[in-house]
Amino acid sequence: MRFVRRPLPLVLLLVVSATLVAACASAPAAHQPRESPIYAVEVRPLGPATVSGDGFEVRVEFEVTSPWPLERNALVQELRQEIAIEHLDGTVAVRRLSLVEAFQLRLDYVDGAGLRHYRLVAGQRDAHSLYGLQGLARNVARIEVKRSVFAYVANVADADFTPLGFAQLPRNEDGTLETDAGRCFNAEYQAAYETRGRVHQSADRAGLVYEIAYTLAPDGGERPRFVLQKRSGVGHVAPALVRHEHTRRR
Repeated sequence: MRFVRRPLPLVLLLVVSATLVAACASAPAAHQPRESPIYAVEVRPLGPATVSGDGFEVRVEFEVTSPWPLERNALVQELRQEIAIEHLDGTVAVRRLSLVEAFQLRLDYVDGAGLRHYRLVAGQRDAHSLYGLQGLARNVARIEVKRSVFAYVANVADADFTPLGFAQLPRNEDGTLETDAGRCFNAEYQAAYETRGRVHQSADRAGLVYEIAYTLAPDGGERPRFVLQKRSGVGHVAPALVRHEHTRRR
């Protein structure tokens, strides 16, 4: 079976007040990047991103290259998402979530220059999607979705991996990010597997940060905007072609 990230249901988008929500939590321990082997992370979209007034979906694959053996068994992703809903009266509601997950890595081949190419288990892809925006109330002036993902190699132990090498984890190595996405994110995985496991030997002094940004003005007459782009780090993010789908306002 193939498990991919599932869309956030509308109920998660609407459990916010009509005024700005500021979540105050105790400050986590300071993040201390560890020494890393030399490597680069490549993110490539598989086909165009599907974008509409109801949301988006884009599927990506990864390749990690290094001149040296990585001695790491997984590509870890730390995901942070923020959805800001601006109302016609100027008030803004914000919904945030975070997630830590892992994909098992395998050495695919070594090229003629000695560069090692690592990929996910055959058949495994990562799907970023969000739907349900079309059902929002008509007093919404603007919706902004920002999904930031930090991808790096690490060793993962005691995780409940699927046959295709995907696992959802409770936290990163030093506890600065914990999974709080709820039961509806990666819903198929959570229905059959346990969120557990331990990240260690994180090679997070390197790594790559990429971002998905989606903007919609429901009654503005413009098509929604979607961008998949690199923010920082070592590696490359290929741009995604966008296929717009028409949705009727209910």
